[in-house]
Amino acid sequence: MTIREAKLEDIEAINQLNTYPLNHEYPLEDAKEQLSYLLSSPVNKLFVKEIAGKVVGYIQLSEYVCTYGPRLMNVMALVVGEDMHGKGIGKSLLNHAEQWAKENSAQGIRLNSGVERTKAHKFYEHQGYEKVKKQVNFRKLFQSK
Repeated sequence: MTIREAKLEDIEAINQLNTYPLNHEYPLEDAKEQLSYLLSSPVNKLFVKEIAGKVVGYIQLSEYVCTYGPRLMNVMALVVGEDMHGKGIGKSLLNHAEQWAKENSAQGIRLNSGVERTKAHKFYEHQGYEKVKKQVNFRKLFQSK
């Protein structure tokens, strides 16, 4: 089992994990463009977990800086293929991300998790994360020209 920084060649596996189990369907070419941007960004990091040359999970971090709290890293996604649940993969990815964040001067990690993801909430609590507040997530997409 290896944890390494993601490469552009990982996009098909990442996109598949996004589609199932996360239910975030997104066109592969658009996802590839997004990954290319993320890999070149100094404030984003994406790590994959590989077993026998196959990507089985990933974690994406983004810098979270505001004027009312410490500099944190924000977990944008943590996903492990459902056939690999219960094998410590999510825990190892989260531990790896935490270590990387410490080494890069972050003062902690934050994350949001959908209210329906109760198993994930138990996992995060078991890893030492505490619920801070409940939120409603809004977004507005702009129409492309």
